Amino acid sequence: MTRFALTLLALCLAAAAAHPQTTAPDAGLVVVRVEGEPVTEGQLLEVIEDLARQQELTLEQRRQRHSLLFDDAIDSVVTITLLKREARDGKVTVEPSKVDEAMLELGKRYPSPEDFAAALEKQGVTKAELRANIEQSLAVQQVLEEVIRGASEATPAEIEKFYDDNPDKFALPERVHAAHILVRVGAGDTPEQQGAARKKLEALRAEIESGAVSFAAAAAEHSEDTVTAARGGDMGVFTRGQMPKPFEDAAFATLPGTVSAVVETPVGYHLIRTIERRPAGQASLEEARPAIKKHLDRAAQQEAARAFLAGLKAEARIESFMTREEFARRHPVE
Repeated sequence: MTRFALTLLALCLAAAAAHPQTTAPDAGLVVVRVEGEPVTEGQLLEVIEDLARQQELTLEQRRQRHSLLFDDAIDSVVTITLLKREARDGKVTVEPSKVDEAMLELGKRYPSPEDFAAALEKQGVTKAELRANIEQSLAVQQVLEEVIRGASEATPAEIEKFYDDNPDKFALPERVHAAHILVRVGAGDTPEQQGAARKKLEALRAEIESGAVSFAAAAAEHSEDTVTAARGGDMGVFTRGQMPKPFEDAAFATLPGTVSAVVETPVGYHLIRTIERRPAGQASLEEARPAIKKHLDRAAQQEAARAFLAGLKAEARIESFMTREEFARRHPVE
């Protein structure tokens, strides 16, 4: 389940029920009606609390959350209510397996199934109600995904224009392409074990330099970095600051095509083969094209969703019965 879906689900749950143990005596007071559907003060408080949990608020902002987040909470419940109606009117169906998967994903947020059940009980929500709300939120997600699917993809001309208009976004620092062979050394290893690890790599280096074995073959057989060993120790391209400093210094100092002396880092001993050094410069259009397309496609999708939601709100009958100031007076700074 995507982060967006989980956020939407949380808001759906918050808007779906006002819990007596956390809301005011007048929790049933209607704050806004959306196409005739009431949103109560208690429901709005639940959404505000959920929004506050999602954001990094200062202590003072947290104290003033009822005023600061009122407009966002209203917009959230209006949006959710309209999307639910859209899913209902469109007769959107959700596969039960997707609901099961979402239930499992939410359950993982808790230490045990018992803790999950206790949390639901505390909120006054049964598992059946939770499943229904998950199904509803996934139906809403499907509505939005269909809208997003209709967004146009970036054209080659648009990608090229973005590249030409934003040269500062494609500056590249100095980079190095390197491979390594790792022999791990732990904090509890004896000096003799550490010495043996170093000697093993020194012997391997001598074999590589004599031509008895290739670096890639030695890495595949001897490296204890299981991720890179299968590809001959290849670590790809990296910049300064991405690796431990001793490793970085050796990789950038070693001439391309040669092998470093044994290098020690917190994880053990390494032999490093510098494959290529790339000076600082600017990414070419072809190098930047995939990232630019992804950026422009995402922007188009966001705009499609924004326009769709704006259209729903423009056509909807939304009646407000409480202003932000009135709500803030009813829920003063704590």
